[in-house]
Amino acid sequence: MTTHFIPEKNDLPDTYLIVGAGPAGLVAARAFMRAGIKFDIVEKYHEVGGIWNIENEGSPMYKSCNFIASKKRGGFIGYPMPDHFMDFPKWTEIREYIHMMARDYGIDRQVEFGREVVSAVPQGEGASTVWNVAFKNGETRRYRGVIYAGGHEWQRYMPEIDGMETFEGRLIHSRDYHSTVEFDGKRVLVIGAGNSGVDISSDAAVAADFAALSTRRGYWFLPKQVFGVPITEYIDGTEELPARFAGMDFDERIEVLLSLVGDLTRFGLPAPDHQLTETHPIVSNTVLHNLSHGRLSWRPDVAKIDGADVHFKDGRVEQYDVIVCATGYDITVDFVPEDLLEYRNGRPVTHLSTFFPGVDGLYAVGIMHVADNGYQNFDEFSQMIVADIKATLTGENAENVRILKEEYRPDLKKGINLVDTRRNENQYSGPAMHEMLAHVQSEFGIVIPEWHDRAFYADLLVDADRRARVMTAA
Repeated sequence: MTTHFIPEKNDLPDTYLIVGAGPAGLVAARAFMRAGIKFDIVEKYHEVGGIWNIENEGSPMYKSCNFIASKKRGGFIGYPMPDHFMDFPKWTEIREYIHMMARDYGIDRQVEFGREVVSAVPQGEGASTVWNVAFKNGETRRYRGVIYAGGHEWQRYMPEIDGMETFEGRLIHSRDYHSTVEFDGKRVLVIGAGNSGVDISSDAAVAADFAALSTRRGYWFLPKQVFGVPITEYIDGTEELPARFAGMDFDERIEVLLSLVGDLTRFGLPAPDHQLTETHPIVSNTVLHNLSHGRLSWRPDVAKIDGADVHFKDGRVEQYDVIVCATGYDITVDFVPEDLLEYRNGRPVTHLSTFFPGVDGLYAVGIMHVADNGYQNFDEFSQMIVADIKATLTGENAENVRILKEEYRPDLKKGINLVDTRRNENQYSGPAMHEMLAHVQSEFGIVIPEWHDRAFYADLLVDADRRARVMTAA
């Protein structure tokens, strides 16, 4: 049985507030349950799942979306995706999976739905900090701390393009795209080659009369699968390359995988102007397929827009009916006073993507970018929140936690010379992150769960049969 911490008798609250019941909030709640930390979890919409509930106002989900990670490497720690899911599950399956997780751990019964936080203001300092939280319905509460788990794909970032306001067609952010019917009979330009940009340009390649993808630079493009296996499982070493490639180190494996695509200029794309690790590569089967079949064309960056005319930086001028800006997202913890937090490139400055420097009792889950399993990373970083809360409430491991927060400064971008873009502000190096987590566990005594540890959360599963199935899953 989980035992709740009992702090020294005083008038300080001992409950924490998790804001958001998407994947990040659910992961934090499960970690708190295991640690015996008292919490409330609130969600402004009416079910768990966050962006994966396409009906939620502002959800960036579109009907052709599939999970970018494979089912084998993309799920929650100790809770594998169902065997019947394909390698890259559909968005509806990911929504089902998230709902299953919340139900099987009993988290869904703890969420207060339709409850939106409008203000959270700290009072006091250090371990005596209390957060006064106000909700949209007028209610106020006091908490020992607040965890932002609101995700990072809600607040769209629009590029600054000369003449954008004069465009005569439909100009939207990728967040506002949902279905290929929006492209029927149209000339469509997609700006930006992130995950959603290549998906949406591939949709346009099939549905539109003409489709083009505009990028500022050349990118590395990788297929989702090679030799019948998701490519990320070869990159991270989960799967071994065929025998003839045995014994290769990481860099050599990457060279083999890149060679399978070949010269990108054959597809009409510019050659990459950076190393593979210096910004996110494009992992997509469909975009290269459509480029090679003439259904999709590449265009350089947009210089200006004049009515229906789009002027590109190579001097070309073309007319479009629809422009989709797949230009990413900013992150704002909008319920916290603006002067408490520092922002850089549209993202709050954090320490270890978890702590807000100089602000006690405020934490973040799920705002980093890593070429890794995001849900696993949410969980790993949540353990540092758990450690800080234990130190606050009971003094457990307090000196190690203090050093972690105030003195430990690992370089989480080590080994990668990132391209200067907004998105890369909170992009981490996977190897550097794993090195940091190993150090946190060995040197600071903070337990970080292993990816394949089925027992770590097993006791929290509400159904014994479900627990048995999880423990024995392939």
